[in-house]
Amino acid sequence: MSKFDNIIEKYIATGLTFDDIDYAISAAKDGTRRELILESLTADYRGINLQNANALLEDIYKANGGEFKKENRGGYLYSAIFFIMGASSSYYIYYVFKNGGVLYSPIAIFIGAIGGLLGGLLFLLLSIFGKYRQEDEPFQDLN
Repeated sequence: MSKFDNIIEKYIATGLTFDDIDYAISAAKDGTRRELILESLTADYRGINLQNANALLEDIYKANGGEFKKENRGGYLYSAIFFIMGASSSYYIYYVFKNGGVLYSPIAIFIGAIGGLLGGLLFLLLSIFGKYRQEDEPFQDLN
């Protein structure tokens, strides 16, 4: 826990207990959602206010290299699906122009190729930089 030693010293000096800080560090490493960590830290038996809990979590995430790494899996899945759609549409366009033939519904194919590749790139970048969260599922409200 050498990368967290400065954080532990800083927040022990502000009056937080080592157990609370250790819980926050282990929960952040495990990929627990931010809301759940904050709820646990601000519970009555811990006695931490929301401002201190947020500051603690921000410092932990900076030291850990990002937050919610395990919850970005959906973003990687959607990026793979979009990349497959874009790559298959692009290959279809390439195949038709190379070997000759008729491009059926060219507008839809071009939209699929460009939208698939750009959408895949967008989801991939959002997932890598930690902007995509489990609660941000784009299709969850359709059920």
